[in-house]
Amino acid sequence: MQFRDYQKEIIDKGTAVIRKSKFLYLSMEVRTGKTLTSLGIAQNVHTHHLLFVTKKRAISSIEDDYSKLNPSFQIKVINYESLHKLNPRDKYDMLVLDEAHSMGAFPKPSKRAKQVKDIILRHNPYVILLSGTPTPESY
Repeated sequence: MQFRDYQKEIIDKGTAVIRKSKFLYLSMEVRTGKTLTSLGIAQNVHTHHLLFVTKKRAISSIEDDYSKLNPSFQIKVINYESLHKLNPRDKYDMLVLDEAHSMGAFPKPSKRAKQVKDIILRHNPYVILLSGTPTPESY
């Protein structure tokens, strides 16, 4: 599988940012390959175990992209409603949060946001937030 030129550019820039801060927000247009771009970044930072959290209807598409890319890391794709089912003994060195705008509004964190925070505190992973809708309500 080949990345598009703009994806290669974002992968390179995103890799530099995430190596520096361990955190990256990819706000890209719909249908531009946010999933593949995030998987490319995961490859660049030598991820071993990636946890990809998304909406249930997107799981099969993400698994297909992972299969086509055939990276060296392992992936677990799960929906937000199943976060409580994760095995606490499993270790993840990267967390990708698809549809990040759906995690809740500031200042009161949602249950989903609290669960994600717990995962981050437990594993200290690289974190990539993905969204084509960065401000669903207002700034």
